[in-house]
Amino acid sequence: MNRRNFLRGVAGLATLPMSRAYGAVASLGTTVVVDDIRLGRSIPDDFTGLSYESAVLASPDYFSPANLSIQGLIQGLGPKGVLRLGGNSSEATFWRGPSDGHKGGGIVITPAAIDAVVALLASLDWRLIYGLNLARGTPDAAADEAEYVARVAGHRLLAFEIGNEPDGFASWRGVRPRPYDVDTFVAEWKRFRAAIVARVPDARFAGPAIANQQGWIRPFIDAAGDSLALVTRHYYADGPAFAPYVSLARLMSSAPNVEPILADMRSISDRYGLPFRIEETNSIYLEGQPGVSDSFAAALWGLELMFQVAEAGGAGVNFHAGDTKAYTPIGPREGGPHTAGPLYYGMLMFKEATQNATLVPARLSAPSQNAVAYATKSTDDTLNVCLINKDFEHVARVGIETKQNFASASLLRLAAPSAEAKTDITFAGSSVDGFGKWSPRQIESLRWRRSSVVEVPAASAVMVKLSRRGMS
Repeated sequence: MNRRNFLRGVAGLATLPMSRAYGAVASLGTTVVVDDIRLGRSIPDDFTGLSYESAVLASPDYFSPANLSIQGLIQGLGPKGVLRLGGNSSEATFWRGPSDGHKGGGIVITPAAIDAVVALLASLDWRLIYGLNLARGTPDAAADEAEYVARVAGHRLLAFEIGNEPDGFASWRGVRPRPYDVDTFVAEWKRFRAAIVARVPDARFAGPAIANQQGWIRPFIDAAGDSLALVTRHYYADGPAFAPYVSLARLMSSAPNVEPILADMRSISDRYGLPFRIEETNSIYLEGQPGVSDSFAAALWGLELMFQVAEAGGAGVNFHAGDTKAYTPIGPREGGPHTAGPLYYGMLMFKEATQNATLVPARLSAPSQNAVAYATKSTDDTLNVCLINKDFEHVARVGIETKQNFASASLLRLAAPSAEAKTDITFAGSSVDGFGKWSPRQIESLRWRRSSVVEVPAASAVMVKLSRRGMS
């Protein structure tokens, strides 16, 4: 991706020294007031998601139940979720059906690849957003592919997505002449949809999968009509990779950048009665920057982003992944199974805090970019308070005040040797193995007094679990 207008107006952050971007003020202490009586937005059980390039389907063995490492690591992120297949490589895909003799160049997708990925999804109880080639494909070829995918996937198919980041077709992708506007895109999109619906009458669609032209979304929805099941867009915190201004400090200061996007997505969702999903996202576009995207800081960034989307009422988040990408939450390991990258741990903590839970209001008495807090209430009346300290140098002392009494409190820490660390990351004292196995080993007890103070070390997070069990 190449977002030429990305972060316009905030480029000055590149000049901030670490001492200014992460001062001591926020670390001196604050209090989070949790209104554990007033329930907020519920979190969909398939909120967590992964996004992969269509190119991965060139090897039917990758997304397959036989790949026990990939299966286990995805399963570790939640009992339900959404896998999205698309990305820039979808522009180079060709479908070769059971009776198709096509053996041309590009990325060839076969029925065997679809069979394997659907079998994997069935074993995980995950669903699929499936991207089709608008950039260089044809309506008839897309209909052939969609017909097979729909037949095999059945209810596992959440939606088809026609095209990837069409707002970049004429600029950074170079697959359309200028000018290429939303009206031109919608006209093309409708031709593809008509061909698909002729073969799959009940087909549902997601879109517009734009990169940054937020103004394209409403016209697209108006044109798509009742066939649209999900509104999608992409978001990257910074980039491009290897730009001199990309840094850990900028990544950890990026949370405010997504807020206006999410506010508009929420408005769109409310206006049209359609769910929205950030179905491709990560830290630094163009596959991530080593030393930033593959650092422990990315876990803290990802954890916060998931809560931001959840608070905005989003249907979910799909982190872009792949073996060659620095930011991937699931990465390769030479000569062995795959491995959980730093970002995976942020996703894991989110899962533990939100399973069977609803958001509840959590307000910091001294709001700051360095310390943030979120809270959820589980169906068993457990209160989960997540505290994230984005300061690289100072311990945050955070008081927690609740409306109700609790019988006990425990702490599960997300930690690493430093914000820059790529390994030795733990959640509750345990690492995730190459098959997604994890269980808490270090759970600290906290003497609860209705208002207690929790210390959150620099560049770390903690989940405080408050239980009412044992109370009369």
